Amino acid sequence: MDLQKIMAKARDIARTTGTITTEQLNGLCPNSMEPDDIAALFAALRTEGIQLKDSDSEK
Repeated sequence: MDLQKIMAKARDIARTTGTITTEQLNGLCPNSMEPDDIAALFAALRTEGIQLKDSDSEK
């Protein structure tokens, strides 16, 4: 899965709350992601204004 597809799914998840959990994000990402790809994904999340949170219970 490429970064654009991951971001599209992350946007869908974050549409109502503006956040995505690390568990949800891990579920979208292949295990074979390179460190540069992970850094690009985090940068894209920041650019989109999507906040990453540790769990569903975090506020």
